[in-house]
Amino acid sequence: MLNMEQYIGEWDNFQQYWLENTEEDQHREEVETKHRHFVLKIAKHENGGLLVSLNEGRNGKIHIETFTLNSSDIASADFNLKNNTLFVSGRAPFDTPQPYRFLKSRRFSGWIEYPISIEPEEMYHQGNLEVSDQGGLAELDLEGVNYTVELTQLLFQKKLSIMKLAVYDLSLGEVEINSRAISYTWVNPDAKRIGINLRKVLSGWTMIEPGFINQNTWRNDDD
Repeated sequence: MLNMEQYIGEWDNFQQYWLENTEEDQHREEVETKHRHFVLKIAKHENGGLLVSLNEGRNGKIHIETFTLNSSDIASADFNLKNNTLFVSGRAPFDTPQPYRFLKSRRFSGWIEYPISIEPEEMYHQGNLEVSDQGGLAELDLEGVNYTVELTQLLFQKKLSIMKLAVYDLSLGEVEINSRAISYTWVNPDAKRIGINLRKVLSGWTMIEPGFINQNTWRNDDD
């Protein structure tokens, strides 16, 4: 029997898009037709099927369309969940020679801090941020200072799965696939917490799940 619950959530093909568009030969995949970067937000539909919101780009900022899938659509080869990867093909805009490969996004709550003076206690704190681990971006909202953090699941040298937290000295709108980070760190892709401290900018992220604790939650508790 088909388990509809396993499809519910947010799915992203950022890793596929990155592999096809990175300038680094050691990582890049060569394909006949490059895939666009899509985000699928899937929820239950009242008819018993699924309601799918199709969005494009980093953080899913461009809405393309909303459509429904019934049980026969979901059971077809055009919408196939295998080994935690959702393969989508067939109908436009997924009509490419190779299927779209979507990974399920995990949502992370995080913060960014920036020292506003030489005193270590005087930090500009920006909290209650949320990104996915599939190429999610958040930027420091401070006039005259450009820092953006990126949380990504990547396949290093086409073999090693990692989760990377990168810092760019660019505004969010300037960060592209081949933008060069000023620094980054990485952990196991199953990790639930990751952070970085460059002194000139700090950032920490924790996966959102029942009972999770990070700087956002305890600051809220103190308010």
